[in-house]
Amino acid sequence: MKLLFIPHVPNLGVVNRVYEFARYTGGYFLSWQIDNSTFARKVVSQLRSLRPHQDGRTVQIPLLFKPERAAAGFNTSMLNRLVERLRVDAVVNANALLFDVGRIEAPVVYDLVDDHLAVNPGIGLTEKRVAKIREDLRRSRGVVCVSEPLRAKVLPLNPRAVTIENGVSPERFERAESLKKPLGLAGKKVFGYIGGVEPWTGLEAACESFMRIRDPGNAMIVVGGSRAAYYRNLKKRFGNEILFAGPVAPEKVADWFKTLDVGLIPFERNDFTDNALPIKALEYALAGASVLSTPLAYLRRKGYPFVRFCEISEFAECMAAQPPAWHYDFTSCGWEKRAGELLSFVKGSL
Repeated sequence: MKLLFIPHVPNLGVVNRVYEFARYTGGYFLSWQIDNSTFARKVVSQLRSLRPHQDGRTVQIPLLFKPERAAAGFNTSMLNRLVERLRVDAVVNANALLFDVGRIEAPVVYDLVDDHLAVNPGIGLTEKRVAKIREDLRRSRGVVCVSEPLRAKVLPLNPRAVTIENGVSPERFERAESLKKPLGLAGKKVFGYIGGVEPWTGLEAACESFMRIRDPGNAMIVVGGSRAAYYRNLKKRFGNEILFAGPVAPEKVADWFKTLDVGLIPFERNDFTDNALPIKALEYALAGASVLSTPLAYLRRKGYPFVRFCEISEFAECMAAQPPAWHYDFTSCGWEKRAGELLSFVKGSL
């Protein structure tokens, strides 16, 4: 079965469930370029996005981003040409805005990777956009949800909904090596955050918390970043005391995970974060670190032994405390198993 995967946001530099699904099912995945850090870069990246390209299983088609209503029609027309050329059997769509699901000329299964069903101006979810997402979910053959609370919200819109959670790739960490010694952090307790850096991630508060407990025996690193003002300001404010590694090559990310003793998830709480299952929670632990998180509802409900919870206002005290010992079998949540579940669901939806 040939599948074409459309990510929520393309980023080949990080672990992304869409790419993992595509890897283990032999599917194609769509990619595009958009850089919103400055107006000039936005224009250049928009022009680059108009070029068709294919590199193995990675494909790019001409795409528009604005105005949204007209762009969705144009993009869907371009997507239909690709569907015909590749002769795909089904499209697995995780993108909320770029396409009109009802006009895609192939069966569509919607992969709802985040809660996009509640208005949230902080991440651009307006009433108009939420209404479009709801309509796309109704028109899909089935909906894959990243968490059970999200599935409960989808069922009134589409009764064919299933939960397939995020997973991990144990093989990525088998050869990983800690960077503590090369970074001059040997013998220190290392706190770290790895992932996208946006205001809703709560990273600024986490940095402030670390500064309250900073001493010669500990350190903090941030892996990931962008040209956006939020990241630049964090680096300017805390760069003398916290290591900001910036984006790193995908093949090196596991080494950074292996460097941590405590992985941080300081996310602000709302429907978007409460109903999520952050991949980083599993990857921190798979690399051997304990996890400290704000009390995100679904993550808390999972009851993982490697996650401790506290409010962001208490992060400093929790970071200073000794985490308990834990053990967990990660074979139950491998990406290969998750991809098999997805493939079975797609076949049953056609």
